[in-house]
Amino acid sequence: MMVFVISDAITFDVDRGTIFLEKNSLSEDDRIAMLFAETLNELGIRYSVIAGYVAILFGRARRSDDIDFITYPLAEDEFLKFCLLLRDRGFKLMQGDIGSESSIRKVYEGYLERGFSIRFTYGDLILPNIWFKIARSSLQYYGIDNSLTVIVNKKHLIKIAPLELQIAYKLYLGSEKDLGDAVFLYTLFRQALNHQELHKWLSTLGVDISMLEVAGSGG
Repeated sequence: MMVFVISDAITFDVDRGTIFLEKNSLSEDDRIAMLFAETLNELGIRYSVIAGYVAILFGRARRSDDIDFITYPLAEDEFLKFCLLLRDRGFKLMQGDIGSESSIRKVYEGYLERGFSIRFTYGDLILPNIWFKIARSSLQYYGIDNSLTVIVNKKHLIKIAPLELQIAYKLYLGSEKDLGDAVFLYTLFRQALNHQELHKWLSTLGVDISMLEVAGSGG
């Protein structure tokens, strides 16, 4: 049984693919992400959260303009049901009218079916917004199929792509912000990571693990 106590607030049960996270309070980003994830969970839609919010979720001190969700393909009627439930929970659709069935169907046909992402906002807030995309690449499907479950404060459940893939991809992107996210996750979870898996993704994406030390030494 492989269970790692990462910190006073984080326990990682590797065998179950579950991270238990305790937060004194949820940020605005957290509340929006948890509510969106709750809707996906309720409808049985397979997904994973990727990119910067993952680091923020675990305590990295920065804000993000968007929270990135990738899902398995949805049928048009399934997307309609999803949007109407989001509407009832206070979300809006930037590309259309979330209260109009015909508008939702147009968004599905004009964006999701053609491989484009869409964005949802919550209440009167513009930022952060939800960046929503249907999986297209094998990398995206892998992130969903091998997602980790994060249970926040014993009641909120959200799925994230594997940490090893997140770290490697952040290094691949290479901006100062992305490198900072990679260093944060690597440093925090280092003892619990599957380092063989991490090196596989580093090799696949053509980046070197030494970038973590370089970025970390730069602050």
